[in-house]
Amino acid sequence: METNKLNDLKTVYELHRSMEDNQVIIAYEGEFNQVITQSVLSLAEKNLEQKLSNGISKRRAFNIAVECLQNISSHSDRNTDFPNSIFIIGQEGNDFYISSGNTIKSSKVENLRRKLDQINNLDSDGLKQLHMQAIKESLKSKESNNAGLGLISIARKSGKKLEYQFTPVDNENAFFSFQATFIQKEDNI
Repeated sequence: METNKLNDLKTVYELHRSMEDNQVIIAYEGEFNQVITQSVLSLAEKNLEQKLSNGISKRRAFNIAVECLQNISSHSDRNTDFPNSIFIIGQEGNDFYISSGNTIKSSKVENLRRKLDQINNLDSDGLKQLHMQAIKESLKSKESNNAGLGLISIARKSGKKLEYQFTPVDNENAFFSFQATFIQKEDNI
């Protein structure tokens, strides 16, 4: 029994070291609901306040964090086998990253991949046009799914390509890993 406990404690230390090495600012893994999402967002805001030096970067990071958390809360397909999601904010040099992961139905993967590829293939003007088009479509449709709108907003705010991966977890589900990265702007910009 002690061997298992020792292995668990070693794993805790290894996880801690890995998080320090990767300059993780905040990490949460578990079930997301409205109360937890608000708490994670509050912690993220506090920690970003300490790490980011100017208002533009703070607002950008906070807006991206909000969109990622909304995507987890609204669009993950929870079931008893895969109830948990993950949310991470970290720093690598002057780059900040916001990562998330959640389970989705395998049947949704191709549509989401198409949306992400479309977004990644556009420049800033193309993203602006797509954003306006998505807003118009969401206003027309009463049963609108705004997942695309949130992803477009993240891409516009980050100014970089969105990174993603789908990992099959069984025949019906996949784990959607997502990351947005942005560079902290200098104070004089």
